[in-house]
Amino acid sequence: MDYPGRGPTWIGVPGLVVLVIGVLIFGQTLYHRGESRDLLDHGVETGAASVRLTVYSGKASPLVEDVTVTFSTIDGRSNTAVLKIKDDDPQGMPQGEQAPATGTRYAMPLKILYDPEDPAFAIASIDAHEWATDRKDLTLGAGLLAGGGLLVILAAVLLTVGARRRGLAWNRWYSDAVSS
Repeated sequence: MDYPGRGPTWIGVPGLVVLVIGVLIFGQTLYHRGESRDLLDHGVETGAASVRLTVYSGKASPLVEDVTVTFSTIDGRSNTAVLKIKDDDPQGMPQGEQAPATGTRYAMPLKILYDPEDPAFAIASIDAHEWATDRKDLTLGAGLLAGGGLLVILAAVLLTVGARRRGLAWNRWYSDAVSS
């Protein structure tokens, strides 16, 4: 049996995968940028009294799972929060829960930004500044989104053209090809 859509499908399926990855990267970057800019504009910066992080083994290399900080709010209350946006690089630290190693990204003294209306929402000040100005990930996500979208559109056009050459209506090319 001859499958008339085989060639364009080999273009469209990888294009769809690239498109989905682009949407995920672009969406996550926009979220991180928005939250970081919001905290930079309206949040409160303070120093962390203590920091604990958990490193776990990832598929390829270890990753930072949680960064838990304790800090004092404006009104003097002690608050503990898990950083909502964090960098996943453990910077050589072993697996398990521990205080960050000296000289690493989340080592003391760590400046954090928190939402005064919701002190449980906190991120490291260094992360907020990096995410608010991040253009590399945004460009990567947009490029993958555009490239994947173009491949999907190209595959759809090629499938439509192939179906038209065989004399099929635009909405019946697959069902007629499979039933023959």
